[in-house]
Amino acid sequence: MCMIIHTSVESISEKFYEELRRRVYTTPKSYLDLIKLYLNTLTQKRKEDNENKDRLAMGVKKLAETNKSIAELKETLKELQPQLEEQDKELEKTLAIVKVEKENADEEERLVLTEKEVVEKQAAEAQEIKDDADADLKQAQPQMDAAKVAVSKLDPAAITEVKSFPKPPELVEFVMEAIMIYLGKKPTWEVAKKEMGNAGAFLK
Repeated sequence: MCMIIHTSVESISEKFYEELRRRVYTTPKSYLDLIKLYLNTLTQKRKEDNENKDRLAMGVKKLAETNKSIAELKETLKELQPQLEEQDKELEKTLAIVKVEKENADEEERLVLTEKEVVEKQAAEAQEIKDDADADLKQAQPQMDAAKVAVSKLDPAAITEVKSFPKPPELVEFVMEAIMIYLGKKPTWEVAKKEMGNAGAFLK
């Protein structure tokens, strides 16, 4: 292709001279420059293609991981559905009881303002209901505490051991990708190994 372009320019140069009496010269260097231009463009386009391919591959991988997580969450929600329905029923019963008790309390307050003992009992029952609600809200606390304990047990030796893996287990790689994203780094195992080079600093 380069040869055809070069020889075509030589041919047209003669016609150019015949019609306009102006010379245009082609040299071995211009031929080499043409090849160099082609090679540079080829290298650039190959680099762009590889970058696009890597970016798309990473995107596909993350989509697959996300779909897997969504499927697991759906399964978990499906398993919890009966419990949620049971809790809804219990809540409805509790609300009905509270409503009745409130109506009774209002009626008794209007009729007998001096019945302090009854009022205190109702307040205690309301506090018990509130405590139950607070307990439900703190269901996730043991898991969070366990996670904090697990983190506190990590030491530089553990980081060094993880760094030594030539090919880490899937979950280890997944966690390290998340940490790299959090640190604003490229989410790859090679980058993670570099970041773990100073185990003490990385652990901190």
